[in-house]
Amino acid sequence: MRLSGLLCGWRLSFGLSLLLLLPLLLLCVSGCGGGADAGAGAEVLLPISGERTWRIPAADRFLPAPRGLYSDERDDVYVLDDAGRVLVYDRTGVLQRQWRMPDSRIGNPEGIWKLRDGRVAVADTHYHRVVIFKSDGQVDFMFGSEGREPGQFVFPVAVLEDEAGNLYVGEYGDHQRVQKFDGGGRFLLQFGRHGAGPGEFQRPSGLALRGGEVFVVDAFNDRIQVFSESGEFRRILKLSDEFEGLAYPYDLRVTGDGRVYVIENRAARLTVMTMEGGLLGRYGSPGRNSHQFYQPWDLTVLTDGRILVADTGNHRLVELTP
Repeated sequence: MRLSGLLCGWRLSFGLSLLLLLPLLLLCVSGCGGGADAGAGAEVLLPISGERTWRIPAADRFLPAPRGLYSDERDDVYVLDDAGRVLVYDRTGVLQRQWRMPDSRIGNPEGIWKLRDGRVAVADTHYHRVVIFKSDGQVDFMFGSEGREPGQFVFPVAVLEDEAGNLYVGEYGDHQRVQKFDGGGRFLLQFGRHGAGPGEFQRPSGLALRGGEVFVVDAFNDRIQVFSESGEFRRILKLSDEFEGLAYPYDLRVTGDGRVYVIENRAARLTVMTMEGGLLGRYGSPGRNSHQFYQPWDLTVLTDGRILVADTGNHRLVELTP
């Protein structure tokens, strides 16, 4: 009887101790880790109140994966998938229409941008050209061919339009450069070359424009570079030293409030930072479940703040509500 009472008291005491320690354990789990490199500083979690998946329609018996994303001022979302299709969704995630690339037998495109006049530009990566579609999906015209001369491409992966209607195209082939064209596809200038120095690239796979400056994701150099619209190197945008750096950033968006949204392919996470390199928050880790991504390629930000991620390795579009 006495031994039974002692055991019962021990269990009660142990249980109360666990209850007292539990908040401390939870606090440590959420704030003590610091990510993949704890020595680089404490991790800042991006507060997300909701997460859901948008459906990618099957292509025959194949479940395609999203690769490129763009959203316009109405929050219509344009998606490139690896079945060689352009998919157009409304703001709620309902598929409205779709069309196919002119050809996709040797590879599929990676970069998409809706132009100011309603047409859609696609960096047709493996065909070394840019395709301009009318709003109904019919081809308007194409420009570019395989080659190393100005106006030619080797694996173009990103496209962007500025306010004057000029197009910027990033390519990761032999030259690792960004080329600028007028709205009719006529070559204007180019900047960048292969390398790791300032103004040099290893896969310029994402482009953004804000305040007269061109932001270029320099994927394999783990950084973002900033240029003038005439191609002059301005600066390297990176996180402050107390935070873990970017790991294969594949694309970015810069919003009107000065936030820079970056999707990191190798780290499988979303990073939001300031123009000065401050970390506003991170979300995601490598995996197949919710709160995780697998080789994400692209992202876009809707007007109400929702973030869409092309979770390519998981064959899904993920909507995040801050």
